[in-house]
Amino acid sequence: MAFDSFPGDRIAEIVERRMLVAEVDGVIAGYIAWQTGGCIGKDYVNKLVVDPDYRRHGIAQSLIAELKSILNGRVFISTGAHNSAAVRLLALTNWQLAGQIVGLRPAEEPEIFYYRDL
Repeated sequence: MAFDSFPGDRIAEIVERRMLVAEVDGVIAGYIAWQTGGCIGKDYVNKLVVDPDYRRHGIAQSLIAELKSILNGRVFISTGAHNSAAVRLLALTNWQLAGQIVGLRPAEEPEIFYYRDL
């Protein structure tokens, strides 16, 4: 997927069924993936990616909403503090601020963590 900026491939997530994919007219428009127990023993959404051609069409919101059918309990997600689109999306989809860590990202950009009970 040319629009996927995360390193590596997605084989493990696919094989382990830790990914939901959004398609539009047979084209992959985005996906969400998670690590089971990946954040202090809680599920952690580690990838949420939407093709730039399909952004602002509700795809990320739909992928987040669909998590309820797969995961339950407290789930975590994070983003860089400078990613204003992601910060807005997480507020819009009812994620609660959990805190931040400085030193995980380049240039000391804080990594902001959120949680949501599914």
